[in-house]
Amino acid sequence: MASQPDVLQSCLQEAARAAKPALEHCIETAITALQAAETHSMKTSERDELASAWRGLLDNKAAWSARYQADLLAAFDKGIAAALAAGENGNTAFATSTAQGLRRTGSLGMDAFSLVDDADVTQAIESSRLLQHILPCVEQTLAELDTLISSAQGLANVRPELNPLRPEVFTQVLQGLMANAAADPPLVSTWVRHLADPMGRELKRIYEKLIHLLEQANVQAANYRVLQTPAGIAGKTRAGGGKAGSTPGGLPGGSGTGSGSGGEGAYAGGKPARPPSQYADLSNYEIRDELFQDFLFHGGSNAHHGLAPSYYATVDEELSALKAAPDSTAAPLSGPAAEDEASYQAVPAVDRPQRFVDVSSPLSAKVWGTYGRSRERAIVRTQLRKEATKVGQVLGLEVVRKLVNQVAQDPRLLVPVREAIVALEPSLLRLAMVDPRFFSDEGHPGRRLMERVAQRSFKYNDEFSPEFAVFFQAVTGSFNELNALSIEDAKPFGTALAALEHAWDAQDQREFETRHKVLQALHFAEERQERADQIAFDLSARSDLDNVPGVVLDFLFGPWSLAMAHAKLVDQRNQVDPEGFGSVVPDLLWSVKRDVTLKRPAKLIEMIPGLLDKLHSGLSMLGQTPRENEKFFESLMKLHQPVLKLRRLKSKRDAEESGAIPLEPEELPATPEQRRARVAEQPWLGRDDLDAAGFEDTLPTAPGELLDELPAAPPAARPLPMAVEAAAAAPDATAQAEGDNTSRPAHTSPEAEAILLSLRTGSWVDLYSKRRWLRAQLIWASSKATLFMFLSHGGQPHSMTKRSCEKLIMQRWLRPVDTQAVVAQALDAVASEVAAQAPPLRQGSNAFLPSAAPQDEPATV
Repeated sequence: MASQPDVLQSCLQEAARAAKPALEHCIETAITALQAAETHSMKTSERDELASAWRGLLDNKAAWSARYQADLLAAFDKGIAAALAAGENGNTAFATSTAQGLRRTGSLGMDAFSLVDDADVTQAIESSRLLQHILPCVEQTLAELDTLISSAQGLANVRPELNPLRPEVFTQVLQGLMANAAADPPLVSTWVRHLADPMGRELKRIYEKLIHLLEQANVQAANYRVLQTPAGIAGKTRAGGGKAGSTPGGLPGGSGTGSGSGGEGAYAGGKPARPPSQYADLSNYEIRDELFQDFLFHGGSNAHHGLAPSYYATVDEELSALKAAPDSTAAPLSGPAAEDEASYQAVPAVDRPQRFVDVSSPLSAKVWGTYGRSRERAIVRTQLRKEATKVGQVLGLEVVRKLVNQVAQDPRLLVPVREAIVALEPSLLRLAMVDPRFFSDEGHPGRRLMERVAQRSFKYNDEFSPEFAVFFQAVTGSFNELNALSIEDAKPFGTALAALEHAWDAQDQREFETRHKVLQALHFAEERQERADQIAFDLSARSDLDNVPGVVLDFLFGPWSLAMAHAKLVDQRNQVDPEGFGSVVPDLLWSVKRDVTLKRPAKLIEMIPGLLDKLHSGLSMLGQTPRENEKFFESLMKLHQPVLKLRRLKSKRDAEESGAIPLEPEELPATPEQRRARVAEQPWLGRDDLDAAGFEDTLPTAPGELLDELPAAPPAARPLPMAVEAAAAAPDATAQAEGDNTSRPAHTSPEAEAILLSLRTGSWVDLYSKRRWLRAQLIWASSKATLFMFLSHGGQPHSMTKRSCEKLIMQRWLRPVDTQAVVAQALDAVASEVAAQAPPLRQGSNAFLPSAAPQDEPATV
């Protein structure tokens, strides 16, 4: 270390010192995210996992922060030692260390795990996953830091693999801390998932600080090594019309459209382009080779390399063949053939067979114009490959083609939406020329446009509906405008997305008022129920409940607790006992104790009219009618009957006889179970609330896979109206007394319950209602997941109990829709395809880097 320049040591010390607060901030951010996820989770097991994760981070925060700095310094020392060894061994060490570095960061073949235990394999995978999230955040800043660090190390050329501050050093040290703190791989995976994004942002800040430090010390950036091609090749290139020096080595393509903006500007943040260090011959290139793996998984350490003349010769041949071939693919109207369209449209929207779409599918010329023809799209793709000047551009074009192909085959999307993504391919390809890895950034306008159109399309389940036609017309207009532009940056995609979002927001605003009104009512009902539960609990602790009949306690703990809670919520004057409903409780309890009231009949007779008026007033405010509590009032009249008869009796003897009147069974004192107030399973809703929330009938359709435990209803049958079922399941006196017995239907399915529990606010479902399949979104679920409300197009609410939902799921009348990120899943599919096809990286060799060559000999790949 002493032999290294002081500025390099200062950088290492500063990096380790800055890493400590950076890690603390990352942990705090991850804890906040985990706590938020725990709050919103509806699964007990998932909440437990999230809670364990954030508590583990909290417990380890201090220890990790202290050790991280020391462990990083040790790792930096090893990196410096490796750099010194490489400097002593010259070119051979360069080739060997580069190959080893690429093998270390490349895809992991099965043979790489043969002598490694499971813990090491898991740690390597998690470290790689963490690195994949961080690299896109630091790519540009790291490229600049590499040049300065190489210079500070005394190297003549940039050697990124010898930079002791590489991102993998930070991630490997952090991964080691996590592995030592937790033996549970799922816990470590949760930590990695929530630490990755903040870690990328913090590491970028550290790199920026180090760049500033090096520039202040007047460190000059090192140059990238340039290897010349043979003179004969350069001469042929110039003879073919290329200008000597128009591109490094005189390669063709330097003057083509998009070549200037498609060079290294995308990699160096607008700084002067790096000259390519090698030339890659991609004329026989295959998608599964190591070059593509490196680009897809690790950002493309070779993306700045130039392209050999043989590559352009191959592309020229392909382009000539495409232009010469007759356009034999007709472009029909979007959708099925005309003779089949009527029968296809007649099939229920959710049961229509899937139609195949990919990048070679012909599209409607009426909708997409020239780009409806697959040959025209292929010509654009091949022309852009010809105009590419860097390996990264070629690989970016290939990723876009595969990405579009995967989205086009996503069965969750309606066919016109999949065709729209195919039609947008020319614009996406042009974007890849100026920003080859735009797909790796979730916030990039190009990727967000695809994702937002796909996500918005999940509002619709029928491509023939008028609602979808309005949505799709705006999308086609926007995509056609993009295809007509010359793409020089991402701004056109951001503008197109902003215009679509503005139109969508205007549509959503019309539904907002309905949604807001209904949600307010449901939130009020939920808060009212929570307060009523607390009031019931307080009432159950009263000392004057002895000898009170059970029917009276059921009323107090049920409807009357709700009435008292309602009065408190609507009270504007912050009164202790709004409407005096609380003062009714001791009078009611006193009035039903026969041994006391018979001694003071006059007081009871005087009390009864006011007592009944107050009870009816409270129930009326709640929205209940006397008939809904008819059983209670009949029982109350029977309890008061002895005193009322006493008033009409003329002798004490008759009065004594009247005292012998036996109580009816329902007038017996409350049982110990009735003395305990129970928390309601779901909020109570009045009739008006039920109507406003959309409790309605749902008609059956064909049975599905979940009917093993419950036979399907015949087509003519209608299930119990949801409003009736919800009212029956609401926590009135009887339902509260029954407790958990009403929470689950006799014929339920664990699978149906699991599907219901998997739904989150914002989840989409297909719901069969009023003889039509609707696409509806879950916008509210009660805190105990016993009531659910969905909203379909136009703001129409559909609410139901947990029991109703499970029945509908079991009979396939309610079907969850998978709306997970479309572009992310497509990228995962591309990565899986590449990993499945890729051969294991060979020990000590690399297919796209030159072997050690004499300094005076040119090298081409």
